[in-house]
Amino acid sequence: MIISLLFVIFLSDIKTMTIKEYFSVILGVLKDFRVIGTLIVMILVIEFAKFVTTYKKKPAKPKGKKAPKAAPAPKEEKKDDKGGDAAADAGNDKK
Repeated sequence: MIISLLFVIFLSDIKTMTIKEYFSVILGVLKDFRVIGTLIVMILVIEFAKFVTTYKKKPAKPKGKKAPKAAPAPKEEKKDDKGGDAAADAGNDKK
């Protein structure tokens, strides 16, 4: 963009051009769709390059040590004095 402006200015006849003509040439160059498109593409490329160069992966969060699972409470079995089933003992009481 700057090179094209300098090219226009250096190739033009400085003695015959007025300030208004310079501004019209400069605005014509700046309004050109190729200049605007190139500018947008270059900004995107520069921003992407900056993102890539400054990218730092977030450190993994340290996982806290898991507490060991408590052993399940032992189930209490119902034991009779005679060591049999409660239903079987109920039938034997009739004697």
